[in-house]
Amino acid sequence: MKTSPLNRIFGRSDVLARLQEHANHLIRLQRKLDAALPRGSQGAAQVANFQNGELILHVASPAMSTRLRLSQESLKTALQIAGEPVTSIKVKVRANPFRGNHSAQETPVRPIGKGGRDALQSLADGLGQDDPLARALRRMVDRAAPGRD
Repeated sequence: MKTSPLNRIFGRSDVLARLQEHANHLIRLQRKLDAALPRGSQGAAQVANFQNGELILHVASPAMSTRLRLSQESLKTALQIAGEPVTSIKVKVRANPFRGNHSAQETPVRPIGKGGRDALQSLADGLGQDDPLARALRRMVDRAAPGRD
């Protein structure tokens, strides 16, 4: 497997490598959580963190929070069977972001100069066609306003 420049940067720092491993562990935990939840509840809870055996979940509604709290022991057992050392589960209701007065605000288009566009395009080309970061860089270059050099 070819390593991307981003993976090489993460590999140079112990702190960043631990952060990347923790993020990957949370992604694996999310998959196992979705598999352990009943079909109608899959995707309704997001893994927020896992530390010292405590799994913290975020849900969108108090009703889902109650449902998960009632099935907490069976969920914990299912995750333990899946190989996760979960000793406790904490469920938090996630606050919805503030929507304001519901008026549509345009996101300002920021300019990127030709040199910056070329550098971003070169980085995206070096990452590969299907790389998520490459797609994001290309989208950013496509949406940006032309800048002065």
